[in-house]
Amino acid sequence: MKLNKAQVRDILALTYPEYRGRKYAIEFVPTLMIYNTNWAGGSRNMYTAIRYDGRCSRLGVPAPWVNAVEGKTIELTPEIMIVKHCIFCGRDLGITIYAHPSHLPKWLPATTAPRDNR
Repeated sequence: MKLNKAQVRDILALTYPEYRGRKYAIEFVPTLMIYNTNWAGGSRNMYTAIRYDGRCSRLGVPAPWVNAVEGKTIELTPEIMIVKHCIFCGRDLGITIYAHPSHLPKWLPATTAPRDNR
């Protein structure tokens, strides 16, 4: 689901304050595979975990030959979101927020009640 800057402003301020792009999305998934964490062919994914109390931690990735997180699948819990910044072949593809499916209703746009056309 695409988002606008106002919807992600606080999350970006905590996770990637240097990001100046305009591409934002959110996905609701129970698990997430961490991949492409080292530069390869001009591509890289950077991951930051953020708790709903505002604390965050960026995934530090060592050299490729000692990278223990590449290809690992993690389970998302309701108290943590993962924010990914993706660079693909040197092109910035934006920010994707991964949240537990239980948070989907909070991100849905408000709807108006149907009218009674009597």
